Amino acid sequence: MEPLAILLALAAAVLHAIWNAMVKVNRDRYAAMTALAAFGAVSGPVLILLDATPAWEAWPYLLTSVVLHIGYNTFLILAYRVADFSHAYPLARGSAPMLATAGGVLLAGDVLTTTSFIGIVVVCVGIIMLSMHYSIARLGWGGLGWPLATGLMISGYTVVDGMGVRASGAPLGYIGWLFFLDAFPLVLWALVRERRAGLKRVAAAWKLGLFGGAMSFAAYGLVIYAMSFAAIGPVAAVRETSVIMAAAIGAFLFKEGMGLRRIAAATVVVVGVALLAF
Repeated sequence: MEPLAILLALAAAVLHAIWNAMVKVNRDRYAAMTALAAFGAVSGPVLILLDATPAWEAWPYLLTSVVLHIGYNTFLILAYRVADFSHAYPLARGSAPMLATAGGVLLAGDVLTTTSFIGIVVVCVGIIMLSMHYSIARLGWGGLGWPLATGLMISGYTVVDGMGVRASGAPLGYIGWLFFLDAFPLVLWALVRERRAGLKRVAAAWKLGLFGGAMSFAAYGLVIYAMSFAAIGPVAAVRETSVIMAAAIGAFLFKEGMGLRRIAAATVVVVGVALLAF
């Protein structure tokens, strides 16, 4: 895996964990997610102006990605409603890389070495270990199902965007259009469902929209750019090392606990990333 792709994915991982934690602590998570999306409507056109218009072949991928992001946003809100951050986040993110890897190989024509494939598997195992101190009896099926549904959406839009950005011929333009289009479903739903009250809810989350939106924009933008020249699966796996940061945030800020199991899981993730790098 190219060193630049690793650096981009690791930077995205840090940013991703931070903005997810910001959403978790916000009491009105729907307004928080909508405020983050609204940032894309403002910042997306900047990238659109900086690059060429994506090729027509990329537009079906763009529109499909928007639909998958609607599912992702919905399931993520539900997951955070019923489960701890340190459970929902690792389970959602850890279930995605293997599916993204399969999609990259089968649909995008990616070729992986044996070492890279083993590295992806090791990363996924370590990530899921971070959430395994919870029992299904304690979580309930919602605590298991919503994070897994979120992971399915993550793997879907990761593969779609990896293929779309390669077909676009304009990586920055693709990223800009994606964030611009992705903003409208959540914002329009707030307007249709609650009208002025919805706008007030979103406006109350403007700080999160500004800072968290910038992090979200940068995080996924870096991932899409990395996938324009690197295999989808390894990029997805390295991006999901954000769970290590998320586990630390959950333990030290949210007081959700940190034990030997999580330390061991974090070590497994680091070993997986090392295999991908070397």
